[in-house]
Amino acid sequence: MKRSFFILSVVALSMFVVLTANAQKTSSFAGTIKVSVRYEGENRNPQKHVPKEESYTIFGNKIKKVYGPWVIIYDGDAETMVRLFDYPGNRGGCKYSPEMVESFLRQDEKKYTYVKREETKTICGYVCTRYDVTIYDTEEEEETTEIVYTTTEIGEDNNINNFEYPGLIGFPLYKESEEKGVKTIEEAIEVKPTKVKSVDFLIPTNYKMMTPLEFNAYLDSIFNSNDD
Repeated sequence: MKRSFFILSVVALSMFVVLTANAQKTSSFAGTIKVSVRYEGENRNPQKHVPKEESYTIFGNKIKKVYGPWVIIYDGDAETMVRLFDYPGNRGGCKYSPEMVESFLRQDEKKYTYVKREETKTICGYVCTRYDVTIYDTEEEEETTEIVYTTTEIGEDNNINNFEYPGLIGFPLYKESEEKGVKTIEEAIEVKPTKVKSVDFLIPTNYKMMTPLEFNAYLDSIFNSNDD
C-alpha cells in the first residue's frame, strides 16, 4: 500500500513539473516593441540616415530587429544570427553559426560586468530594474559603460541577451550609452503583446544569401557607390 502511494506521489509530482514547465512556456512573451532612438550632445550626427526608431518582433528568445535598411534575426537558444540588408533591387544577407556569431561580435575578447541597482522605472507598463553595464575590450584595452533598464517579463530566460549583453537578467527596454561626446538613448515607446508566427523569423526568399566574406564585399560595393 505504501509502495503504491509512493508511486502515485512520484507520478503526480512529475505531472506537476511538466505542466508547470508548459505553463511557463505558454506564458512566454510574444509581440512587438517600438523603440525611440534619440541622440544628445554637440557632436551628434545630423545626417538623415541615422535611425530614429527601431522595431522588434519577439517570441520567447527569438528576436527580429528592424532599423533603417537592416533586418537582424536573433535566435537566443540556437545562438544563431541572420543579417539582412534591404537595398532596393539588390537585397542581400548572411546567416551566422554560433561560432561565426562569437567571432563577428568579438565576444571572446570582451568582458561584461553587470551591477544591479535598486532604482526602477516603469516603461510601457513594465517595471524595469536598472543595471550598470561595463564592457571591457581586452584586445583594444578599452572600457565602455552603459545604463540599461530590464524586465524579466520578456524572453524565456537570459538566452535572449546572448548577442548584446550575455548573462544579463531581463530584456532591456531602455539603453543609454555615450561615445565621442554623443549620448544615444534607446527607449521603448510601445510594447504590444500579440500573436507571432514562426514564419516571422524565416529568411525572405527575395534576399540573396552569401558567406560573410561575400556579404562584406556586397556591403562595401553598396556604400562605396553611394559615396560617389
